[in-house]
Amino acid sequence: MEAKAIHNNGGKGKPNDWVSARSFYTCKNGICNSCLSIYEEKDQLILPLSKLKEKDFEIDLGSFLKSLAKFDRPVLFYHRNQPIKEQALIKFTGHENFENSFKVIKPFLPITTIPATIISPYALSKNNRLKEQKLVKQTKKYFEPLGFIKLHLHSVADYHEYALSEKIGLLMMPLKDLPDYVHYAQHSEDIQKVIPAIFQP
Repeated sequence: MEAKAIHNNGGKGKPNDWVSARSFYTCKNGICNSCLSIYEEKDQLILPLSKLKEKDFEIDLGSFLKSLAKFDRPVLFYHRNQPIKEQALIKFTGHENFENSFKVIKPFLPITTIPATIISPYALSKNNRLKEQKLVKQTKKYFEPLGFIKLHLHSVADYHEYALSEKIGLLMMPLKDLPDYVHYAQHSEDIQKVIPAIFQP
């Protein structure tokens, strides 16, 4: 299916779900059923990256990750008033289904379609290869042209190093990489150079 152009609103309204996100893990065991019921109509969390560099900002990454895993919906880190204009880099480990993440990022993509590249492991099981083929079909609905490479990239820093050299404007990653991403962003010299990223449970 051919990718369709999306009318970008650049995150119109400057969405900020940090209050919701940080309230999740105030429960002893992470997000509880009561918290989930409050946010059951929320399909995602949209988090401005600038918050991570505020002097009084603190976050318990372990509890944060546990609560987001239970929330079980995409989490997008973005720069306010900066639409995503360059290609997406998608990390596929053999398990992810990014369908919901694609829906979340639609308002942040430009009117003209942009490219995407999928990075996947060298070796995949037959079942995971079928998931990979499904991801290719999903991605083509939103991005074109679509590239496909196999590289040994591990940390978020590795992905940033590769992404900066390839003019990448968005990272799409598994939720397990979120703590590494937040740590990388908090210790960056310039938060504006941290690439927006969406994490899929």
